[in-house]
Amino acid sequence: MTQEVFGLRYEFVYRHGHLMELFKEGGLEASELSNLQVRMLEANQVPRLLPLDIHEVDSNIRLLYRLSSKRMLSHVLKVEHLSIRLLAKLMYAIVCTLDESKNYMLSEMNFVLKENFIFIGQDWSDVYLTYAPLDIAHDVDESFPSIDALLQKLILHLGEEEQVQLQAWMLTHVAKKSFHAYKEALLKLMDEPILTRETIAAIHSEPIVSPLPELGLPKAHWNRDEAIHIQPKTENPILSKPELIPLSFIPLKQRGRWMTIALIIILFAFLWQQYLAHPGASLLQIIAGITLLLGDVGFVLLLLGRPILSSRMNQNQKSSSNAHNISDPDKEVMRDDSSSDTTDPLDIQHYYQNLSLHTTMLSPSHSNATVLLGKSPKRDQVGPRLEIQVEGVSRTVSIKNEVFTIGRGDSSSRVDYVVEDVGVSRIHAEIVQTSNGFQLRDAGSTNGTFLNEFPLVTYQGYPLKDGDIVRIIRQELTFRL
Repeated sequence: MTQEVFGLRYEFVYRHGHLMELFKEGGLEASELSNLQVRMLEANQVPRLLPLDIHEVDSNIRLLYRLSSKRMLSHVLKVEHLSIRLLAKLMYAIVCTLDESKNYMLSEMNFVLKENFIFIGQDWSDVYLTYAPLDIAHDVDESFPSIDALLQKLILHLGEEEQVQLQAWMLTHVAKKSFHAYKEALLKLMDEPILTRETIAAIHSEPIVSPLPELGLPKAHWNRDEAIHIQPKTENPILSKPELIPLSFIPLKQRGRWMTIALIIILFAFLWQQYLAHPGASLLQIIAGITLLLGDVGFVLLLLGRPILSSRMNQNQKSSSNAHNISDPDKEVMRDDSSSDTTDPLDIQHYYQNLSLHTTMLSPSHSNATVLLGKSPKRDQVGPRLEIQVEGVSRTVSIKNEVFTIGRGDSSSRVDYVVEDVGVSRIHAEIVQTSNGFQLRDAGSTNGTFLNEFPLVTYQGYPLKDGDIVRIIRQELTFRL
C-alpha cells in the first residue's frame, strides 16, 4: 500500500500478532514525536484508540498498532450493509473520541480519520482510531473538515434515496461546527431515522379507521336504521384452513451428536443431584417429567437431527425449480397430460407409438450420422475459479466479483463462498482482482489464512497464480485461472 499519512508510510506485519506499522523511509527521529503526547499515551489507556507500541532501533523509530480482533472499516463496508442508523452510531463514537481527547491532552488533529485507519470491533459503535503522536503544525486547529470528509465518504455507501436525504440533513443539522452540535444531531438521527419515500408512501397508504362514536348500548337488530345484509347460505361452505408451517430436519454431524449426548447427561446429573439433596414427592414428579422430556428431545436430535422451519416461499421456489427441471430440454423428460396412468415399460406397442417423443429425426443429408441420446457432455469451466474437495466430492466455484469474500458469514455479513468449519471468521479472507492479476488477503481473521502452507499477514496482499492452494482451517481451496 502506497498511501501516506502525515508523511509516514504504513504496512501490515505479523510479530506475535497482527500489527500496522507507521514508518519513515529515512527514519523517524525522536525529535519528531511529541513528548507530552507520548507520555500521556503510555500513562493512560485512552478508550477507542488502537493500542500503540513505539519501537526504536538505531535511532530509527517505528509506530506499531495492535490489530487483533479488529476489522478495517474499508473492508467492512465492502461486505456489510450500511444503514443510516449504523452510520450515526459509527460517527457518534468517532466524534465522542475526538471530543474526549482533550482530557488526555491529545491533539484532535493527530487522529487519522480515513477508512483504512479506522477499525471496528464487535459492533459499529465499538470503534478504534489511529492516533499519531507527532509534533507537527497543522494548517487548521479544528478537525471538523476531516469529520465532514469522512461523513461524505460514508454517505456514498448508502442507497441513492438515503444519500439525497442525508445530504440535506447535513446542511440543516450540522451547520454549526461544534462537537456538542454533532453529538446532538447524531443522537437524533439514531433515535428518529430519516424516512425514505417508500416508508412515507407505505404510511400514507395504510387505511385510516375512524373511531366509532360512543352511543351507549347497542340497539336491537329491528331498531337499527341501517340495513342488515344477510349472505345466502351455501351448501358446502368453504372453511379457511390454518396455514401449516412445514417442518424439516438437518442431521447432526458426529461432533454435534457427541455434544448432544454430553449435554443431556450433564442435565440428567444436575437434576437428580438436586433431588438427592432435597428429596420430596413433588420434586420427584417434576424431575421425572423433565427427564422424560429431555430424553424425547435427545432422541429426536440423535435420530432426526436439528429441526428447521421452511417457509411457504421456499416451497414455492422448490416447486418452480422442479417444474423448470421437468421442462428442461437437456433432461429430455416429457409428460403426457392426456393420460395419468403409468404405462408398462414392457408394452412394446405403446413404446413404438410414442417413439417420436424420444428420438431425433435425421435429415437426408445426415442419415448416417450417429446421434447421442442423453445429456450433452458438460463443458469444462474456464476463468478464475476455486476447486474444492468436500468429503471426496469435487466442487468448482467461479470468481465473478472483483472482491471475492470467503468466510462463515451471517445475516449481516454476506460472503461469496461459505466455509462452515469451526474457527472460521465471519469474513475470513478475500480474493481481489487488480490490474496485475489476483491477490489473496486475510481479512483480519482469528485463526489466520495460509497460502501454500505459508501464513499470511492480515490485510496484506499476496499474488495468486494457477495451482496455488489456499487453506482456511481444514478447508483447502485450489486457485485456477
